[in-house]
Amino acid sequence: MHGEIQSLGLPPERHADRVVAEMMREVAKTHISVWDTISEVIKDSRGGSPKAQRKLAERILRAGAAYTKLWPGKRGKFEIMIYDFTGFDPSRDAEIGSDDPIPEKPWIACNLSWLESPGGGRNMVEVKSRPVLFITHHAMSRVAQRLGMRTSKHLMAAARIIWNGCLDLLNEKADRNADKDAWFKAPPAGWRVPILPMEGAVVVLKQHEKRRALVAATVIIG
Repeated sequence: MHGEIQSLGLPPERHADRVVAEMMREVAKTHISVWDTISEVIKDSRGGSPKAQRKLAERILRAGAAYTKLWPGKRGKFEIMIYDFTGFDPSRDAEIGSDDPIPEKPWIACNLSWLESPGGGRNMVEVKSRPVLFITHHAMSRVAQRLGMRTSKHLMAAARIIWNGCLDLLNEKADRNADKDAWFKAPPAGWRVPILPMEGAVVVLKQHEKRRALVAATVIIG
């Protein structure tokens, strides 16, 4: 079966590394599908009614986005928040495209995007997007090895769990600090965030060296 580790017991490192690379190919393809859909939305958008706007958000979700949230409005005014995952090449500091080679140790980029239409018959949609969390190959490989995950589907589920833990941290920092950048100012040792429902597991989140983003550097299993 594609993307599955065939071994007895917990998967060894070489198998874990292989399934992570296979998963990255699938993630890269899904991300391209999401943004093909977003491009079509931008090209064809007429704003429309709240019902039509909900269909747009659902269409983006079906294309492969991890999560969408719509703020509908009248006369074509709306906002859509999108979370999606893509493959990322840390050596190039760039996303992995459909024609790009998969690096030996790829990362996952977790992106936050906004679609905003001012409405009023202007037929215009503004898009803003950037990664806010990177999950390293090391972190994903540790999950595969230590928790016995054997398929690309399992690892993608683990990536979503890590992302949810990061979101909990972001929300906590936003509630406790007036500094809007407090969420990514991790101490040198990083923040340790439980990743439920993995009992006893924590992800270590560190500040990215160049970007306004966090890096899931490793996963520690208690």
